[in-house]
Amino acid sequence: MNINSAQIEGIYIGQLATIGPDKTSTGIYKVFSEQQHEVTELGLSGDIQVDKRVHGGTEKAIYHYPAEHYALFKQALPHLSDSFVPGSIGENISTHGLLDSEVHIGDTFRLGSAIVQVSQPRRPCWKINQKYGNAHIAPFIMSEAISGWYYRVLETGQLKTGDSIEFLARLDNSVPVADIWQIFMERLERKDGKEPIPKIPGLSDEWRFE
Repeated sequence: MNINSAQIEGIYIGQLATIGPDKTSTGIYKVFSEQQHEVTELGLSGDIQVDKRVHGGTEKAIYHYPAEHYALFKQALPHLSDSFVPGSIGENISTHGLLDSEVHIGDTFRLGSAIVQVSQPRRPCWKINQKYGNAHIAPFIMSEAISGWYYRVLETGQLKTGDSIEFLARLDNSVPVADIWQIFMERLERKDGKEPIPKIPGLSDEWRFE
């Protein structure tokens, strides 16, 4: 099993802001935090979650994004290189050493003193494109399968920057987070998007039926 434990290099907490020409409310603008945060079933204390369709709730409580992916953005869109820094895509947690191709849906981790489980990929919305001022960001995330993932919280606890994230367990017959995107994109190409994604251990039902 090729999976690493890692250190939390950054915790990022959403601030209420607006985005786009219609001044839509959003929590995508995150700020680095050195404080200790409560990990609840609905996420990190102090984190603003505005649009619960794409972030928030028990199945999307905490968003983890691998810092390694920013190098891919910089290579693909060098004119925006300075914008691609940890925290900028809207993540709550940033690490090195855990990738979408290695972390599986349903994997359980100890996050600080909390226990969490990978529930689904992050499905990028228009706000990501708007934030970076480029319409190619969301399609690039999907095509490269570098969306990061959400956690559901199994046991509440506390978390701060510098804490460890420890791999605990993996479900039988699980699949990597990145593979969900391959399944999803193949369904789009076949135009059978109304059919649910086949049952995958640990995958949130709300994502399967989107």
